Amino acid sequence: MPEVSTEALIVSIQAVAAEIRAFREAIQSGEAEPEEYQLLEERQRAAENLEAAYDKLAVNVLNLPPYEQLISN
Repeated sequence: MPEVSTEALIVSIQAVAAEIRAFREAIQSGEAEPEEYQLLEERQRAAENLEAAYDKLAVNVLNLPPYEQLISN
């Protein structure tokens, strides 16, 4: 896996979480385009991969915020 800085990983986690929230809101409101369902699934898979990378990083880096804090509003 390529090296990614801690900051880049955190920003990526937050960006993907924001997209997931936006897609879910669009779906719940009934305003989602058909392709947004597929995009939501893709972002959810990306979020799982990012969480796994964050968990590995957290083993060696002190003072990281909890993952749940990064993905909350």
